[in-house]
Amino acid sequence: MVSARPASGTSIMSDNLIFTDEKYFEERGNLYTIYDQRYMPENCRFVQDKITKSHRGVVRGFHGDNKTWKLITCLYGKIKLITFDVDTEKKNVYILDGDDPVSRSVLVAPRVLNAHQCLSKECVFYYKWSEYYTGAKDQWSVYYDDETINPEWDNTSPLIVSERDQKSKSLKELKRNVAS
Repeated sequence: MVSARPASGTSIMSDNLIFTDEKYFEERGNLYTIYDQRYMPENCRFVQDKITKSHRGVVRGFHGDNKTWKLITCLYGKIKLITFDVDTEKKNVYILDGDDPVSRSVLVAPRVLNAHQCLSKECVFYYKWSEYYTGAKDQWSVYYDDETINPEWDNTSPLIVSERDQKSKSLKELKRNVAS
């Protein structure tokens, strides 16, 4: 999927493509790379960046569509990120920690749903979009606790979920309405 060789200190793994980069630490703080176009699939160009700030227990998603790539990073705090491929039904679970000495970014392809939960007191979730966000009406939404996906959210704090995510369809309902 990716033809270029990563720069020193960066690795790319299979599935959703995981980009890692060692953080450079010094007395002023740290420095690291999240995005480098040289290592992206040729058909993936980003047009918009978005940030969500959440607190412990907040769950956002499952959302996706058939055209948008998303490059996801946790800048601050810790999140549980779940991706679910609508076509293959492959689920991946990642723990992204803004304080980890290695930066990890996950490239989520079109037709892959994603959801995340804030596991720390606060977290900042950063993502690049290959398409402009035009609203919830243009996205797929699946119930945040769908039994097929079985996200196994951390229940040590009360879950905080939007009305949209509480009232979304099941994965089975979505698949009946979405062509391959």
